[in-house]
Amino acid sequence: MDLQQRFKEVNDDEIEIDLKALFLKFKSLWYVLVIGFLVGTIVGVLYYAVLSTPMYESSSLVYLRSSSKTISLQDLQLSSNLTQDYEIIFKSRPNMEGVINDLSLDYTYEQLSNLITVTNPDNTRILKVTVKSANPNEAKNIANKVVEYGMDNIREIDSQEPYLVEKAIANTKRIGASLIKLAAIGALVGLFIVGGVIFALFILNDTFTSVDEIESTLGLPVLAVIAEDKSLAYAKRTKRKKKKGSATRG
Repeated sequence: MDLQQRFKEVNDDEIEIDLKALFLKFKSLWYVLVIGFLVGTIVGVLYYAVLSTPMYESSSLVYLRSSSKTISLQDLQLSSNLTQDYEIIFKSRPNMEGVINDLSLDYTYEQLSNLITVTNPDNTRILKVTVKSANPNEAKNIANKVVEYGMDNIREIDSQEPYLVEKAIANTKRIGASLIKLAAIGALVGLFIVGGVIFALFILNDTFTSVDEIESTLGLPVLAVIAEDKSLAYAKRTKRKKKKGSATRG
């Protein structure tokens, strides 16, 4: 069996990854990994500081009084079941349009409704109205105004007198991913991309890089190794350039 046929059979077999060679490849290109890590970190910081829109959140709490002096388990279950009803009431079109007009907001009904969430904490008769906005004062004003309209609706529909537990206040703490989290995500993504490129180039490289690789792949012993002298190669290239320069002047 000649060498060409043996090499063809090796190529037809399942590809095996030399983990040691792969590790050495990553080790030799450590500076590329560091660059990818730093670039990813910078991209994450820039996204946080420039590209992302800061969002703020304000919440208001409303207690739904019961007609009886004591609260039974049935009352709590009923309150939980009515959460979706009250959410629809609080975020109804008339209420949203009233909030938009009262606060002179530049939102449509759908846009404002998407900024508002109404939840019912477990085992309570409390409704929590939360508003997200790019302006903390706007989030506070919208939350309080939505609660105001919603409480009026509850009085009319259920003949109950809701109690305002907590008014919304301006919260200047930014919500969402923090600077550290985005920087860490960017760093990991940059490292992953660079590492993936190095891995792909390593897998696609079908040249032999060591004597051990030749012997393990072809199953043949290496009889001799010709070492390349880089200084001689450089001297040959320099000599060729000089000859070409002399021929041009001649």
